[in-house]
Amino acid sequence: MDQTDDPEYLIIFADIAGSTQLYDTVGDAQAKTLVTGLQNDISSIIERAGGHVQEIVGDEVLFRFDQVDQGVPCTRKIQEASAAYSMAHNVDMSVRIGLHFGPVILDHGRLFGDTINIAARMVGIARGGQIIASEAVYERLANPSHSMVRRFDEVKVKGKQAPLIVYELLWQSTGITLVQHTPVVESIQTEALVLTYLGTSIRVEQNLETFTVGRSPNNSLVVMAGSVSRHHASIEFARGRFSVTDGSTNGTYVMTQDSETIYLRRESLPLWGHGLIGLGLDVTPDADHVIAFRCEHGTPTSSGH
Repeated sequence: MDQTDDPEYLIIFADIAGSTQLYDTVGDAQAKTLVTGLQNDISSIIERAGGHVQEIVGDEVLFRFDQVDQGVPCTRKIQEASAAYSMAHNVDMSVRIGLHFGPVILDHGRLFGDTINIAARMVGIARGGQIIASEAVYERLANPSHSMVRRFDEVKVKGKQAPLIVYELLWQSTGITLVQHTPVVESIQTEALVLTYLGTSIRVEQNLETFTVGRSPNNSLVVMAGSVSRHHASIEFARGRFSVTDGSTNGTYVMTQDSETIYLRRESLPLWGHGLIGLGLDVTPDADHVIAFRCEHGTPTSSGH
């Protein structure tokens, strides 16, 4: 079947962030009870809103809606319910949500196609408590919804030549700049990135061409660990922030300041705040494959588009 003949859906991933830390803190049995309890609440919200839960795998719920304006309010209700759930159980649990709209192959209850991949990329960008949507979602929102949207970033997606514009859908009161008739971006300019490895710190400036990390001696930072590739990852500065791009065999793990871990495989991720980068293996503090990072920020800037 030609892709243009496939039905279009709003595809949404909701992923419980920080579950690794939760399992470490309260133990496997209690953590499983907490995670499945929140997933059940999320599923109930989706079904009451007229959506369809496709599958629940690990910490993630995949679901779809026929219309964007049907599904977007549901994502905000999920965030509200997640915050209430975390408070009621006195645990640090949050949900990161990613959305994309487009053609989907629905075969015996399973979803296939590029739309799924892009939705997964959106949730990979989101932090705990965030809702990140593609431009395809933004373009289909009714006008009143635009008062709760801000343009967030442009990201490269594997297999796509042009970067994708992504938006954050807001669900809490906030003082940041919102999208008006012309999108406005407010960002915090990152002046430098400080990397610390085995007690030695390196300050990476904006004017770098590319900062490389790996086992090969011609890298900007040489990391001699068994899990590290010769040319493992690179760091570049663009649009006011630094991003890390994986180019390795084993992948790159980024633990954010929210204690959630994002896995990269031939993908890029903007760096914010502070955290840890694990080369080839999951992050373990003070290990020889782990680099600490800290963003040094300047003055907030705004630009119209």
